[in-house]
Amino acid sequence: MTHVAPLQTRHREVWDALVASNPASGFMQAWRWSEFKALEGYTLIRLGLFDRDALIGGGIAYTFPSLPGAGLAVVPDGPVLDWDSPAAASHLQALVLAFRNAAAGRRMLAVRVEPRLVVLPDCLRGLPRGPVDLVPDETLLVDLGPEAAMLAQMKPKGRYNARLAMRRGVEVVSSADATDVHEFYHVLEQTARYQEFRLEPKRFFINLVQALLPDLGRLAFARYKGIALAAALTVRHGTSVTFLYGGHLPLFPEVMASYALHWHLLREAAEAGYRLYDFYGFVAPGRPEHPYDRFSRFKEKFGGRPVRWIGSRDVVFHDRLAEAALRTIRSMPEDVLVAATPSRARPGRGDPS
Repeated sequence: MTHVAPLQTRHREVWDALVASNPASGFMQAWRWSEFKALEGYTLIRLGLFDRDALIGGGIAYTFPSLPGAGLAVVPDGPVLDWDSPAAASHLQALVLAFRNAAAGRRMLAVRVEPRLVVLPDCLRGLPRGPVDLVPDETLLVDLGPEAAMLAQMKPKGRYNARLAMRRGVEVVSSADATDVHEFYHVLEQTARYQEFRLEPKRFFINLVQALLPDLGRLAFARYKGIALAAALTVRHGTSVTFLYGGHLPLFPEVMASYALHWHLLREAAEAGYRLYDFYGFVAPGRPEHPYDRFSRFKEKFGGRPVRWIGSRDVVFHDRLAEAALRTIRSMPEDVLVAATPSRARPGRGDPS
């Protein structure tokens, strides 16, 4: 008999093993990632799906306010279920109901689920597509293995540039020292400035490396003449190493530091026994307007295969949505309500004809 119950600290090891072994899940369901989200101010709802005493599934939801008096819970990389099982629909329903009934879910309007699936399972059909994905719905996965095999799958330009960087003296080192976040953030800041994108504050990355390093995370730096020209933060989870954040300085472009960085990360991940390198955010050629297009052209030089996940799906609680709308209307000042009412429906306004 299956049932849903809160995950306790004593379940942590078994939970992490379950998440790591589930092909449709990922590091955002890892216990350490949830600790990072707690540092960022999110409220956590950790639920397990049990068959008697055996933990067989579940999910960690992160809640944050989306509307006054309302909320949304997101379950990135989850829930953790056997999506091919005939019981998947009932298990999903039980988990969603438990999220709704949790203390932190009293004003919850929807649960957003986001398993890493290529084919939409029957139990998610009919649910609306979420407007925002926390996990990029398109990525590039590179198979890891012997060095010769990884070189063979790279584009000729990628092989050439990686070897050129080494010949020109670029040195790459990995680090599990959380204090190196300051050097890492310097590279990100410079990258954000010249590429004109928004960057999270330094506090975000301090919390991130404190939560992930040394077990799940690694920093890496490609240096030339003592200068860190490129840097990356990767996450090691299950059978994959994921390139989560990175950047490079607009200095010495001829030494190809970014190629040296990722070639080092590919070899290091393969040597550690991982099977996939996830470039985490990619679009195929032909979409120049997409914000991922520019760095996707760099990533594809390392070979790999594009993958498109189903993306997020929303389980909307329509009864609560209606209640929230009524609460909002009732809280509005009377003059605002009058101004928002169509003129033909206002009292005292007859049809001039």
